[in-house]
Amino acid sequence: MTLSTEKPGGRFGFVFLVYLTTLVVLWGWMILVRMIYPGDFSPDPVFRPYMGVEPVKSPLLDVWQRWDVLHYQAIAERGYGAFETSLFTPPLYPWLMRLAGMLFAGNPLPGGLIVSNICFLGALRVFYLLAEQLLPDISSMKRSVVYLAIFPTSFFFFAPYGESLYFLGAVTSLYYATRKKWIMAGLWGGLAALSRLPGLMIVIPLMWTARQEWKSTRDWRVWTAPGLATVCGLLFPLYTWLGMNLSVLAPFEAQSARFHGGFTFPGLALILTAKQILSGVYVFPNLMDLLFTIIFIFGVILVWRRLPRIYGVYCLAFMVLYLTRYADVYPLLSMTRYVLALFPVFICLPLIDQRPWARRLIIYPSILGLLYFSAQFAIWGWVG
Repeated sequence: MTLSTEKPGGRFGFVFLVYLTTLVVLWGWMILVRMIYPGDFSPDPVFRPYMGVEPVKSPLLDVWQRWDVLHYQAIAERGYGAFETSLFTPPLYPWLMRLAGMLFAGNPLPGGLIVSNICFLGALRVFYLLAEQLLPDISSMKRSVVYLAIFPTSFFFFAPYGESLYFLGAVTSLYYATRKKWIMAGLWGGLAALSRLPGLMIVIPLMWTARQEWKSTRDWRVWTAPGLATVCGLLFPLYTWLGMNLSVLAPFEAQSARFHGGFTFPGLALILTAKQILSGVYVFPNLMDLLFTIIFIFGVILVWRRLPRIYGVYCLAFMVLYLTRYADVYPLLSMTRYVLALFPVFICLPLIDQRPWARRLIIYPSILGLLYFSAQFAIWGWVG
């Protein structure tokens, strides 16, 4: 690949412009939709579960106080006793919400927005650096950033969810691993593992890379990367065991209870989802989950064939995890959001969009999808 000759200021200026433009347009759009939508927004234990959190009155913040945001906020305010399945997440993100919320009279909701947006902006910057290593020209690098920013569910990066914190940890970990800076790779991998339970999967590409490097150099320091990430990933289960007198598996049991499912052989959820669609059960959400899953299965194949193997191992590990889980209501529950973790796919897109029609085929549906999904989120529609 040809190294970029772009000046750092221009490089990160572009990243900031993409971030800021997407944020302003999204936020304004969601507020507008919320204002004109005539539906009911009062708390409801099933359709609008506030988990004991006080609804905000500000229209500027209200559009973000939805679904899992309220789960994180409840934990930030009341700890793990807030609701039954609160152990679904490690404490790092709710703690950061609470810490940043001190700037807003103790309100963790705007605190979460600050945390998520800082993390996403930082992750986009490192993402660009990865693209710089892997793509042949500046135009391709910039398109990869745009494709990620306008993806239909990218608004979860801006929302008070753990997605942006995980993205920052994972992308930075892989960046340092490719530069053979093992301690930094391990520490950032640890951040990914501490952001959400599936984040522990970052250990797999780090382990693969360490093994490849060990075979040629016999340098023991390569094992610090997967070692540090593993230790960080195990801290939360150990805390539930030693600090809360619960099973070491309690966080994983809470996560399974949330989606009323479990794990099975890979691919069964695809079949169950197709069956529900053909039976007319939750057709649209199931169709979206199935469509996003199939698209990213091909995306993982593309990453495996076109990028260095560490990215293929990373994407394959997550896709296998996704394909072995199932949920009772929607078998592929939240795949529209979970595919955001497969960020190397977005680096690959500029490798197959060489014709203008191909770029339009990516950009136009992405923008329309982003407007639709973010609007649904703003009015309490389920989108992942």
